[in-house]
Amino acid sequence: MIRTVGCGVGLVACLAVARPVLAVPLAQDTLRPPVLDTLIVSVDRGGTASARLPHAHVVVQGAAALVRGRTTDGLDDVLRSAPGVRVSNRYNYSLDQRIAIRGFGARSAFGVRGIKVLLDGIPLSTADGQTQLTNLEPGDLSRVEVWRGIGSSLYGNASGGVINLVSGPPVVDAPGAAVRATGLGDGFWKGAVEAGIPVGSGGADLSGSWTDVSGFREHSAARIGRARARLRTPLGARTDLTAVGWYATMPEALNPGALTDEEWRRDPTLAAPANVAAGADKAVWQAQGGLALRHGFGAGGLADLAVFGIRRSLDNTLTFGTIGLERWAYGLRGTVAVPLPGLAHVARVTAGLDAEWQRDDRENRTLDGTTITRDQSERVSGVGPFLQVIAEPGSGLALRAGARYDRSSFAVDDRLTTDGDDTGSRVMDAITWSVGALAHVAPWLAPFANAGTGFETPTTTELVNRPDGSGGLNPELEPQRMLQLEVGVRGRVGPVEYEVVGFQADVRDALVPFEDPAEAGRRFFRNAGRIRHRGVEVAGSLALAAWASVQAAYTFGDFTYREFVKPEGDVSGNRVPGAPRHQVFGTMTLWPGRAVWLTIEGEVVSAVPVDDANTAYAPSYAIGNVRAGWEGGTGRVSLSPFIALLNGLDERYVSSVVVNARGGRYFEPAPGRQLLAGLTVGF
Repeated sequence: MIRTVGCGVGLVACLAVARPVLAVPLAQDTLRPPVLDTLIVSVDRGGTASARLPHAHVVVQGAAALVRGRTTDGLDDVLRSAPGVRVSNRYNYSLDQRIAIRGFGARSAFGVRGIKVLLDGIPLSTADGQTQLTNLEPGDLSRVEVWRGIGSSLYGNASGGVINLVSGPPVVDAPGAAVRATGLGDGFWKGAVEAGIPVGSGGADLSGSWTDVSGFREHSAARIGRARARLRTPLGARTDLTAVGWYATMPEALNPGALTDEEWRRDPTLAAPANVAAGADKAVWQAQGGLALRHGFGAGGLADLAVFGIRRSLDNTLTFGTIGLERWAYGLRGTVAVPLPGLAHVARVTAGLDAEWQRDDRENRTLDGTTITRDQSERVSGVGPFLQVIAEPGSGLALRAGARYDRSSFAVDDRLTTDGDDTGSRVMDAITWSVGALAHVAPWLAPFANAGTGFETPTTTELVNRPDGSGGLNPELEPQRMLQLEVGVRGRVGPVEYEVVGFQADVRDALVPFEDPAEAGRRFFRNAGRIRHRGVEVAGSLALAAWASVQAAYTFGDFTYREFVKPEGDVSGNRVPGAPRHQVFGTMTLWPGRAVWLTIEGEVVSAVPVDDANTAYAPSYAIGNVRAGWEGGTGRVSLSPFIALLNGLDERYVSSVVVNARGGRYFEPAPGRQLLAGLTVGF
């Protein structure tokens, strides 16, 4: 969980890192880490371990899965092993990586859509449902929890699920520090430092990183700096307070754009000519902070309260003009979970409220900067009370039911009235519910099933980008709503743990992107009639011995337009673009010596349709990575060098696509064979 410090060019491989050096004496880092047992998920807001709840989930935890031998440059490495989850690395820092769960979020133009994302219990997702990962330092994570499917009764306004990111270390019981350096052959280097000290009965930890990237493509350089400070302290025998703050600055993030099929096959290092001509670029800084209070009651109850605020400043040059955005966002989240009176040993009820506010001051100009095309204030507020009941009446049976009401208000104050006053407002609301049951028949057999509804509003950007060029809010764009069914089974047979899940989600008024021929590169949204998401997810792990472990995941996804008549024609029955039908991942880690480790991993992804008409596809691909390192040291100094060969077969492939792009510019290629290397030094 230690941050990276950049090495020289030509080094590439794994992002290896020692186990959290701030939580244990550093001399212990020379010991071989044990194979992890079943992990507990805390994404449930009622304080119940998700392994006892009837829904699909996955936990990624520890340095081996999060940091060791990796670039710590995004969540693609972290979540590659999670079934049902796909992180598309666009190799474009101006747009962020795209995250999809069960196909939801696969068509996002930038940032993360359709998924609720939290960092240390504080939302990175704003009131309109958009998530920016600017503040996130992947090398700082100690645990990632993913709840696939409906989180309606607890989180609202998200169709795909919930990702809960937890920074480490969880405990600081001795002073410690670490420095990491990582370098990649394509002009990537990253440096990071981390330190922690005990403070009374609690602890404080600080971290910072700087990333400098020249990019393997033309016009793709970026510079990113991040910092985090956190204090955890008890306020009493049953009360704990956590204060945390993040700051990130990205003074430069050139946008190379997407390529045509002919361009990326001929030379994947090219940039789109229009992006180069326009000088497409993004400069952004963001600060975020929060306070989280947790109090335990004597009867086993638990109360959580978090307040937070975000300040974001953005200057974005695109092919059609420039966008300036000043954002203020803030909110609070509170829950109380208590045993039911008279049923304390079998039932627990959780009640809570989310309240969020967001204000964006937006000014768009023509590319030469001489003409203001939009000047408006956009305000969003959201409120979501919810209630959940979990009962475990005995015989291994667990029951869950929940409901939530969400009300999102959007308003625009138009300050550019020379073309008419587009001031207006809209309200979108929904009641969502979920129910489920799980039966622990035996350690090797725990079947479960659940059903629920979901609700996802358009973001402010999707609402204000109108094809007719007018300002204000699009009166025709509606939220998408869905009904999802899920059945699965999980268990453990000796050293093997497994989970198999099948799901089906029927979506009404799905939010679908398109580009106007007159404004290629600019994204607009409309509602599709009906879409069906269905699939199967399989995950398994095997601890062969203390020196070897194997992990594998397979995802089948069938995402189809059941009913969608576009102005260009009827595409009902076609595959929804942006997501593969098959995805396979496997990894093996070996400890051939006391301190030497070796990881071999492979991934196979089937072809991805890129347009509603299914006339073009990104081809299937198979890639393999090999990571190796050593963990040792002397006294209180630990050393963890590593090296990795990424895409060892030098596969030429497309790692991300731009759905329904005009001019055939669908494809965002990935680099070929790369060598990565790094070193972590702990004190």
